[in-house]
Amino acid sequence: MKKGKSTYQFHINVDPNLAQQAIMNWLGANGFDLKEKDGNHYYQYYDPVIGRRLFEYYIQPGMVTINAYIGKYKKPYLLDDSFAGSVPKSAYKQTLAPLFQTLASYNAPGNGAPAHPGTGNPAVPYNVQPYASDASAGAQPPVGNYEDFANATNKSHEKLAVAGFVLSIFGLLLSLLGITYGIIIYMLEFYFAACGIKTRKKGLAIATFVLAGLSIVILAGLIFLQALV
Repeated sequence: MKKGKSTYQFHINVDPNLAQQAIMNWLGANGFDLKEKDGNHYYQYYDPVIGRRLFEYYIQPGMVTINAYIGKYKKPYLLDDSFAGSVPKSAYKQTLAPLFQTLASYNAPGNGAPAHPGTGNPAVPYNVQPYASDASAGAQPPVGNYEDFANATNKSHEKLAVAGFVLSIFGLLLSLLGITYGIIIYMLEFYFAACGIKTRKKGLAIATFVLAGLSIVILAGLIFLQALV
């Protein structure tokens, strides 16, 4: 995997606070926590199976800049299209998509265009604290709300849960025949199950954990028996 932070920029023609509120809603809906390192602020989502997703945002008049990456704050990896780490990178980019669509809508009459992934070093953040909306403010474009972002993420994770369940059934059948399809596929099964564990497909996610674990036990048992022969 290539080191660096994938940088995306969006031109906006709205109150910067509106863009910030959308970002804060997205962060909250996706379980990101505010972190601080060496005086710098960033947001992180961490799961033992899914791994770390890191996020920084910077708002200047007319522009929103976002740095998104996996790994660690001091050891970031780009969200590129390379094979290494392709599953967590692809899943993170799918999670980012609803936010990017919302930010793009804040540039009328055109659309905000994400920059190509690269190493970014934007200016000082406009504000990293949650923005309290003012009910007396004039009409503004709709903010990407928490519920919409949460629903989009849940739907994506539900699809992964179904995919993981299908893979686990296939893997179990192969294991009964003494065939293994590689450690990477088993890792995918556990990864997809972890993504779906907090969705309405929780039952499928749990079943995937059980079936994948059973497949590994069966294969390990067969290997052990072959070693005794």
